[in-house]
Amino acid sequence: MSNTFQTNRFFALVTRQWISFGKIYLMSIGIAAGVIAAFYGYALYEFRIAVDYIPSGLLDFRMPLFILLGLFFVTIISASYFSDYGQKSKAIFELLIPASRLEKFLTAMLYSVVVCMLSFIAVFWLIDLAFVSYLRNQATSSAMIHADEIKNIDHSLAYITAHYRHQERVRYLFFLPFLLNAIFLLGSIAYRNFHYVKTAVVLIAYIAIWSLGTVYIMKALTDGSVTVRQSAFFENEDNPLQLCLLVGILVTLILWGIAFLRLKEKEV
Repeated sequence: MSNTFQTNRFFALVTRQWISFGKIYLMSIGIAAGVIAAFYGYALYEFRIAVDYIPSGLLDFRMPLFILLGLFFVTIISASYFSDYGQKSKAIFELLIPASRLEKFLTAMLYSVVVCMLSFIAVFWLIDLAFVSYLRNQATSSAMIHADEIKNIDHSLAYITAHYRHQERVRYLFFLPFLLNAIFLLGSIAYRNFHYVKTAVVLIAYIAIWSLGTVYIMKALTDGSVTVRQSAFFENEDNPLQLCLLVGILVTLILWGIAFLRLKEKEV
């Protein structure tokens, strides 16, 4: 089998992988849609039991729900993609697929990054659009106090975009879904079973050790010392965030590279 990239073979692999991975993917997106609908359903319940006023903070859950559930969805899909490699019977079948390692890895990136993120955004937006449209129609035909607030509600993408403009530094954290994808995609290759749990435990332990270690080292280095002059680099609040963004991108690329090499080892 040639290890070069061939377009026809790649698209054939994309079609084949949808047949095997599609069930897991559709089930995951269905559960995500159910969770989103549950939040909106409760908000709708609060709206309907209100007699003459708009409940305070009716749609405040949209931003945290979009971010937290979106990140969780990315980790689930990423940790599931190469999970068959941990089962001997399925692993043999996967290894015998007539496609190069590069084609297999690019297919994984397509489903766990592009399709995963775009589909979640689409599902979230459609549910939100239906809910907001219903609220607008109800507010138009009601005499509730502050009904104009409901009439002027934007759908989720417009709301998130407007909210983002007020917190421009959020853009420095855009690497997070890609970093989580790289971590859990590597975990799905590295572990034989319980891919998600093991990867999550290792990630939490690493974050805890890194955080405590950083605090301890900084305290040890600065204990008993007096700061004469602050570093000009840290005086600008954007600089540490830019550094975090660059480090996050670098770590993501490194983890993707390691995942590709581990996939190569699986092929040997």
